Amino acid sequence: PLANRVQCSITTLAIECGLATESEAGKLSITRATRALKFLSELGLITYQTEYDPTIGCNIPTDITFTPALFDSLDISEEAVASARRSRVEWENKLRKKQGLDALGMDELIARAWRFVRERFRSYQAELKSHGMKRARARRDAGRTRQDIVTLVKRQLTREIAEGRFR
Repeated sequence: PLANRVQCSITTLAIECGLATESEAGKLSITRATRALKFLSELGLITYQTEYDPTIGCNIPTDITFTPALFDSLDISEEAVASARRSRVEWENKLRKKQGLDALGMDELIARAWRFVRERFRSYQAELKSHGMKRARARRDAGRTRQDIVTLVKRQLTREIAEGRFR
């Protein structure tokens, strides 16, 4: 309620809403969910923005934010939404005080929460990518002899020294 944001991935959202489908090959499709989100965005009930991060090679968590029109259509008053947000800010600041930290304003709490989600996602995806690259290298190296691997390592070290990585 603090940021009027959806705090889950589109895949999770699609599964929870029953909009995910699975092909005979076992691939999960979230097309129905993305179409529904685009439609809700066109109606002005939500904002829906995807962003691709080339460093990790995938989309980062999608920014899905509820608009006042959504709450209006659900017959939820602006006062109720504002009250829920204020309550959440008070609760977050109460936790911060227990930890010996200063209280923060609503905007700063929202920004920190969103930054945390994105940074956690990036670090997790980078971890997965690194693990996948190690597995791929291990598969490639499985058929090589010890001498082939020694030669590759020497070549790689020579390249890194030439690039100035070791001083």
